[in-house]
Order: sequence, then C-alpha cells, then structure tokens
Amino acid sequence: MFSWLLVSKAIAYPQDQFQECMLAAKANPVLVGVPDTFVEGFCDCALVAILDEGKNDTASINQCAKKTLNR
Repeated sequence: MFSWLLVSKAIAYPQDQFQECMLAAKANPVLVGVPDTFVEGFCDCALVAILDEGKNDTASINQCAKKTLNR
C-alpha cells in the first residue's frame, strides 16, 4: 500500500531576510514598476540559493534576476 504525503515548501531562510530583500529591491530604481509578485519571486529565489543552498551571492542574484524579473 502506498501512502501519499503532501509536503509544502519549507522555507529555511529567516523571514526578516525576505522583508529586507523586498525593501531593498523596491528601493532599487531599476525595479520601479515591477509587480510585487516578481520581486517576491526574485527574493525567494535569491535567498534560497544563497542562504539555504550556500551558493555564490553574485551568481545567485544574477541567475534569479534573469529567471524571475525578465518578463
């Protein structure tokens, strides 16, 4: 017999880091007019890569920007 377990996404980075990222991103003149959902996606992507996965800051930021903000 198979048991299916639904698992929600676990967020390991601190919520205050997410809020700081959002504030910094919204203060960036390059992102004026970018919908909040895109900025949220960027912050989540970057924080997961940098804090949860231990990846390089600059490379992660650039990759996440390309993935979430170029729409």
